[in-house]
Amino acid sequence: MMRSLGRMLLAVLLPVGLLFAAGPVRADVPDPVNWPRPRFLSYNVCGASCSIHQGSKPAWRDKVIGATDAWDTDLLMLQELCHGQWTLLRDALGNRSSGGPSYDSVWGASLGSTPGCAKWGPDTRYGLAVFARGGPGTIDNGSRTVTFLDRPSAGEQRILLCARTRVTGRDVRACNTHLDYRGDNPRAQAAQVAAVTRGFANQGDAVVLAGDFNMPPKDRRLDPLYHHSGGTGIFQEADENDKSHFTGTDCPQSGDRCRSGEATAEPVCSPRVTEPGKIDYIFLDHAWFQTVRGDAAACTPGMSDHHLLRSAAAWER
Repeated sequence: MMRSLGRMLLAVLLPVGLLFAAGPVRADVPDPVNWPRPRFLSYNVCGASCSIHQGSKPAWRDKVIGATDAWDTDLLMLQELCHGQWTLLRDALGNRSSGGPSYDSVWGASLGSTPGCAKWGPDTRYGLAVFARGGPGTIDNGSRTVTFLDRPSAGEQRILLCARTRVTGRDVRACNTHLDYRGDNPRAQAAQVAAVTRGFANQGDAVVLAGDFNMPPKDRRLDPLYHHSGGTGIFQEADENDKSHFTGTDCPQSGDRCRSGEATAEPVCSPRVTEPGKIDYIFLDHAWFQTVRGDAAACTPGMSDHHLLRSAAAWER
């Protein structure tokens, strides 16, 4: 991937049992009709390093759109996305007259060019995108911000992409990021992301933050984001109340939530990962969302070396 997983300290991550399937939507997922909304998806698509799914750009596009439709998604956040992948999805989702809802989108580049993106088209930029359910104008492009995160390394300028958008008729500041895993970068970048998103919350925005954070939930460097369990931030995480993933004395089965969750990276799709672990997140502003649900789809070899992460939440105010 540029490689967000290959050299990580995943020995500390939580081992879990996973059910594998051929695609991003898994048969053991609870019926989404019974889950709240809005609905969110976050997915590191490994665009520059992973092969094109089934050797076909349309097959890759249709796989992502199928997962988005199956979850009845309101916000889709994609990381490690080549510009050509974004335009494939943007053009397909931008004005669907039948077969599913339309989506507005914004893009941000973290690399001006990388050879691995050439398979997606002549524009070899690489970065992040946010898709919001609705037609053109759903996302306020004037509110789009790209924050350059501290300590760029290995040629990639890590970024935080944010924009104000409508989600189920309410205003949301949607933010997407992909943190580095090297040295002191995770700590510095997580603190900066927390500060920027707290600023949006202080302006009265409901904030949704998703991305690949390259750290397990109990890592203290994520304290600036979490609202609980020793954290100092404004967020709860979508998959923090699934007791099947509560482990350790700090995560008793009697508790309601824990810094935990289902693995989003494991050896079947990520050969350099030694143990399954959670490194992808959907963070939800605790002042606006308190009923949350999360689930990681099975990985799809050749599609990505991450799992797609799904979330549902309920408005609380």
